[in-house]
Amino acid sequence: MNHMVVSNLFRISEEGPVSTQTPNPELVHLRQGDMDGACGPYCIVMALIALGLMTRSQAENMDQFDGRGKKGHFRDALKDFGALVSQGTNTNDLLRLTDFFKTEQLKRNHVFGKKEDVFNAVNDAVEDALPIICLRWEGGSGHWLLVVGYQGIKCDGELRATHLLCLDPGQETPTTGLWNAVVEVFKPDGLSAERGRLSSAHWGMSGGKRKCKLEDTLILKIK
Repeated sequence: MNHMVVSNLFRISEEGPVSTQTPNPELVHLRQGDMDGACGPYCIVMALIALGLMTRSQAENMDQFDGRGKKGHFRDALKDFGALVSQGTNTNDLLRLTDFFKTEQLKRNHVFGKKEDVFNAVNDAVEDALPIICLRWEGGSGHWLLVVGYQGIKCDGELRATHLLCLDPGQETPTTGLWNAVVEVFKPDGLSAERGRLSSAHWGMSGGKRKCKLEDTLILKIK
């Protein structure tokens, strides 16, 4: 039997996923530009909105931040990447961006290494924390996504997780669910979804699988 587990930090609205951690509904999904490599910072800001550390209005009007405050320093750090973030961002870049919110009791956990370890860490955290995952494409480029749930097969009382359900900044905003992209990591029998080094598969709202490697995750949570 198919079984899904989704984050308690989101709920569905007719305009897209909103945070459950804010007094007023705050739309979480941000759409990445077609020419930039800013998927990592987009995921960080989506996580900050979902956790109630930033509003949607603030995310869309960062020029109004006081340069002396933490949000102003955060904005300046984003600007340091350059207009198009042409080189993309790595885990250290994202960790540096979250440093500005340490006083808000933001806890970070970076998990990397074996695919099984990363996958299990994401699934264990997804209900009340926000895992951001890095996928590696053929050719070496990468992509960051925010995980909102997972799917698996329930057999003999045990859930065998197979897919990650994601908010992808490179896809359109979903309006009938919490996710707009899926990453297939394992098959129900426990084998990898794909053969070879790129052993997982990603697809978005337009369909079409693309092989990838689940490389690491940065898990964010309010202490």
